[in-house]
Amino acid sequence: MAQFDASRIQASCRSTPVLSGPPQYSYIGYVSANDYSSTGKILPLLERLFVVLLLLSSMNVITALTPSSKEQSEVRAYSADVDTSTVLIEAGLYVYGGLLALSRWRRILGAARAVWPLLALAALACVSAIWSIQPTVSLRRGMSLLAATMIAVYVGERYSIKEFARLLTQTLCLMMVSVLVLYLIAPGYVIDQSAYGGAWKGLSAYKNTFGEHMAVGFLLLVLIRFRHFRWARYAFLLIAAGLLLLSRSATAAVCGVSSLAAIPLWRLLRGRNRVLVYLLVSLIFFVGIYCILAFPEPLFQILGRDATLTGRTDLWTMLLPVIASRPILGYGYAAFWTSLNPEVLSVWMGTGRHQIPVADNGYIDLWLSLGALGICAFVYVFARSFRYAIDYIRSDAGSIGLWPITYLCIFAADNMCESALLTRGTFPFLVFAILTTSLSINHKRVVTPARIPGHQRLAGEWISPAISR
Repeated sequence: MAQFDASRIQASCRSTPVLSGPPQYSYIGYVSANDYSSTGKILPLLERLFVVLLLLSSMNVITALTPSSKEQSEVRAYSADVDTSTVLIEAGLYVYGGLLALSRWRRILGAARAVWPLLALAALACVSAIWSIQPTVSLRRGMSLLAATMIAVYVGERYSIKEFARLLTQTLCLMMVSVLVLYLIAPGYVIDQSAYGGAWKGLSAYKNTFGEHMAVGFLLLVLIRFRHFRWARYAFLLIAAGLLLLSRSATAAVCGVSSLAAIPLWRLLRGRNRVLVYLLVSLIFFVGIYCILAFPEPLFQILGRDATLTGRTDLWTMLLPVIASRPILGYGYAAFWTSLNPEVLSVWMGTGRHQIPVADNGYIDLWLSLGALGICAFVYVFARSFRYAIDYIRSDAGSIGLWPITYLCIFAADNMCESALLTRGTFPFLVFAILTTSLSINHKRVVTPARIPGHQRLAGEWISPAISR
């Protein structure tokens, strides 16, 4: 009679995967927010608090109640001067986030490998101190940008796209309520009576920034669904739309409406007519450009603006020869507007606008900072994220699956008239970096198992329809 060999059965059991509940199949990605058996509920609460504070700080809410908040915001982004309160707040948040990230350092390193183009772009800002006209400024600002990017990588690795969308929605709703309460108590803090004739700036530095936040909040509320108190979603939708109109920001309104109109087109990507969607988007884009160039005055009159976009086009024309003098590497990260060099003085004199802190165009400011090399690096990062966002639409059948590509659209469009493309500690770039990280991780989680030689699909393991075809 054959003898029973228990050791062989035990070895076989060890090599057999046992699945309990939803599969946690991931090589580098995040785990669920409920996956904390040893640390209890304290660490997740601290992490959520950190993300909310980080978002509020990026929207300049924490320092908005100071009398010179607008000037501090401009200094924060481009000036060579250092605002002590802003530096202390950012340093405290980065230390806070760094301590939380220590518990996940292995996963964060894996996420950093997945999002290496974004980190390379931030590292390029540090390296630009070598050829910068203001080496100290470029090095200091570049290091700050790299630290902010690493914090964004931590948040993007820690939370899935859906989880972060809910956190962002809660933060923006909290901001809306705070603005309305402060309007009843002290309206002078939320309304700019001096420069913009009664336009609302909320708890932000100025009206365009506040309008951008409200446009993002409106789009997010259109796509997300509340688990409880579903009626509150419609109330906040109306509040976001009203505050957007009260900000009188034409850029935010146009970008928000355009991104909202594109949502039905992105839904069609879940079908098989992807080429038709690309053709429709390209046709709409070129028709829009033609209408702006052919009929500028009627269009801008509808928006209540002149054909120069409040002097922006004159400024951009003056900056083109400046870019041509150093087209490849630029003037160093955040260095051009911080020095009284002849190029800056000629721009100020030519436009009649003294002490201009930005070009009011993110792409021009990036070219001034990092040259064509920086532009190419950013285009690669953005195109990569856009491709992953298209894949995410097809992998998530819910409406929140449209959130990443919607934000990428409003981010790219808003930087045509605003400068927030690669600015450290600002809301647009922070959300962009977080979504870029989450999209890269999601792409790895879906694609990597299909590319491993000899990998067999486990029971319950999901593979993207694009991969299965």
